[in-house]
Amino acid sequence: MKRIYILTCLLLGLALFSGCSSQKQDKPAEGVIRVCSSMNRNLSEALISDFANKTGILVEFDPLVATTLQQRLELLENSKIDVWAGGSAEEYYMAAERDMLVPYLSSGAADIPPQYMDRDGRWSPLSVDYIALLSNQDNMRKLGIDAPVTWDELLQPVLHNEIVMADPGIGGAPYGMITSLWQLRGEETALKFAGSLRTQQVVYLSTATKAGYEVYLGRKSVAVTSLHHAQALEKEHRFLYAAPVRDGNKNMITAAAILKNGENKKAAERFVDYLYSKEAQQIMREYGMKPLLDGLREKRKTDELRLIPNDDLRWTAGQKQELIRAWLNAK
Repeated sequence: MKRIYILTCLLLGLALFSGCSSQKQDKPAEGVIRVCSSMNRNLSEALISDFANKTGILVEFDPLVATTLQQRLELLENSKIDVWAGGSAEEYYMAAERDMLVPYLSSGAADIPPQYMDRDGRWSPLSVDYIALLSNQDNMRKLGIDAPVTWDELLQPVLHNEIVMADPGIGGAPYGMITSLWQLRGEETALKFAGSLRTQQVVYLSTATKAGYEVYLGRKSVAVTSLHHAQALEKEHRFLYAAPVRDGNKNMITAAAILKNGENKKAAERFVDYLYSKEAQQIMREYGMKPLLDGLREKRKTDELRLIPNDDLRWTAGQKQELIRAWLNAK
C-alpha cells in the first residue's frame, strides 16, 4: 500500500507530507501511529491531518483498497497497523473472530444506542447508512415506468439488462440486499427472488462508484447502492433519483477499531476518541459522511422502510461467501 506520513511540528505549526515507502521503520518511534482507512481518501487524509495538528503525533496512513474481505483481513493481520477505520460491522466481526481487535469504548460513543454498538466494544460505530435504488429518470420515462422503490419492482420485465451494482463480495449495499431479503423473507422465498433477479441480467462491477456512473451516463437505468451515495449523486444531477428501498432494508454501519498487532495502543485510543470530537465530526460532514448521531437526530421516514432490527453477524459475516454463491446461482 502506498504510504503517506503526516508530521506535525508543534513549534512551527507546520504539517509535512512526504511519501515514505523507503522510510518504513521496523518499530514505530514514540508518538507514531499507523492508521489504515477504507473511507474516502480525501476524508481520511483530512481527519488524519487534523488529528496530527492537534496532538503532534506522527501518522503513517495506508489507504485500504477495495478487495475481498479475506484479502483485507490477511493484509491487516500481517501488518503493524494501529487503527483500522471505515470498515463495516461484518468486517469487524470477522476480524474479532480472528482475535485481531482490542476492545475499547470511547467516551464519545456514550450517546449511541446499543443496537449500533458491538456489545464487547471491539469496534466503534461512526456512521450509519441504508440501501437505496438510484434511477435515471430520463431512462424511466423512455421505459414508461416510475423509478423503483422496492426490490420486487426490480423484477419488471422492462428492466431486463437495466440493473447494475457492485460485486456483493466487497460488501456494502449489494450484499446488504442479499442478507436483508434472506432474513426478512426466509431462504426459500429469498432464493426464488434471486433466481428471478438473475434472469434480469444484472451487471456487477468492481465498485459502487462505477455502478452509479453507469446510471449517470444512462447506459443502465437502476443501481443498487448506499443511500448516502445515491443522494449525493441526486443532489448533483437532477435527472437522477435516490430512493431508500422500502421492502427489505438494513442499518449499514461504518466503524473504526484498534488492531491488536499495533504497537501504540495509547495513541490508537486517542485517535478513536478524536473521531468522536466536534472537529472530526465537522470534517466528516464537509466530506459527505454523516456522523451516526446526526442521522439518529434526523426525522427519517423509517416507517416507510422495512428494516432488519439487528443483523445476525455470526451468520452474515461468517457465511458470506456461501450466501453470495447461493444467491448468484439461484434458479
